[in-house]
Amino acid sequence: MLIQALIGFLGAVTFAYIYRVPKDQLFWAGAAGALGWTICLVTRDVWGEIGGVFLAATSVALISEVLARRRRQPVLVFLIPGVIPLVPGAKAYLTMLSFLRQDYSEAIVLLVSTIMLAGAVAAGIIIASSVFRTYSRAKHVRR
Repeated sequence: MLIQALIGFLGAVTFAYIYRVPKDQLFWAGAAGALGWTICLVTRDVWGEIGGVFLAATSVALISEVLARRRRQPVLVFLIPGVIPLVPGAKAYLTMLSFLRQDYSEAIVLLVSTIMLAGAVAAGIIIASSVFRTYSRAKHVRR
């Protein structure tokens, strides 16, 4: 599990570096990626692959919102690298490979799975960000 968390960290840091995240924020962007990947690995046995990815994306979005405020950076500095380990790139590759091999039944199954996983990532980000912003606005209105 520790090696998997390290891989999530390195994947996130690599993309953060490519996207020119400030050097002093690379560790935190990597930590978001490691957290998301670890949550995905831990929860996918109980919640299924799609549920695990959804919970991981939600967690990454929440921690990105918190880090953005604490580190005084835009949310995307932590969010984009943090969800990179969750993107179903390998499954998308296998989908295209199945289509090229004319194994259409397998290709359709993989296509639906890829779309569901990508949707789970998007839904997790949208829901967490919406809840966090609603909470933040309500907190400011009470003052």
